[in-house]
Amino acid sequence: MTKGIGTRREQILKLLLESRLGLGIDEIAEQLDISRNAVQQHLSSLEQEQLVKKDIFKSTGGRPSRNYVLTEHGINYFPKQYSWFGNLVLSELKSEMSEDAFRQFMWRLGVKLAKTLLTQFDGKQPDEKVAALVDTMQSLGYEASLDINTGQPIIKASNCVYHDLAQQFSELCDFDHALISTLLDRPIEQTACMARGDCSCAFLIKSEVSG
Repeated sequence: MTKGIGTRREQILKLLLESRLGLGIDEIAEQLDISRNAVQQHLSSLEQEQLVKKDIFKSTGGRPSRNYVLTEHGINYFPKQYSWFGNLVLSELKSEMSEDAFRQFMWRLGVKLAKTLLTQFDGKQPDEKVAALVDTMQSLGYEASLDINTGQPIIKASNCVYHDLAQQFSELCDFDHALISTLLDRPIEQTACMARGDCSCAFLIKSEVSG
C-alpha cells in the first residue's frame, strides 16, 4: 500500500508509472486507501494537465472499468538524469579527438540540427527569422528572448540546456553558435556565457549575410 509518500497526485502518478498497462479507479482507490470520488477528482486534474489519459476498458468481474495510463508528459514528470551519461560520452569523444576536431564535431552537430529545422525559416525575412529563432530556442528549452536595446539584435538565453556539461566542455558553445548562425544564415558572435559565470548566454547577430 502506498501511503504517506508525497502528495496524493504523486502517489497516483507513481502507481501508474509502476503499472504501465494502466490501473482503474477502484484499483487506485484500494491501493491508496482513499475513496473512489477522491481518485476521480485527482485523475480529472491530472488529465487536464495532460499527465494521464484514459486507456482501454478492462473487465474486473463486474462492470467494465476504464484504465488510466501515464502520457509521455506524465512519464517525463519524474526526474531524469542525463548529464552523467553525456559527460561520459563527451569525455570519451574528446579523449580520442584533437581540440580542433572536437570543436568541429560540435559545430557539425549544430548544423545538422539546424538543417532539420530550416523549413520553418524558408521564405522569411531577416527579422522574421530572428523571431522564429527565438520561438525555436524556446521550444528547445533555452528560455530565449530578443534584446534590441544595444542597437544590434542580441539573442539572450537565460537557461543553458546543458549547463553542467558546458562547464566542463566549452566546445558545446560551438554547437549553439552553429545552430543559430545556420538558422539565421548570418554570422553571430557569442558575447556572454552562463558556463563562464555570466547571467545569460548572449549571441550578437551581425549585419553581414554569410556566404
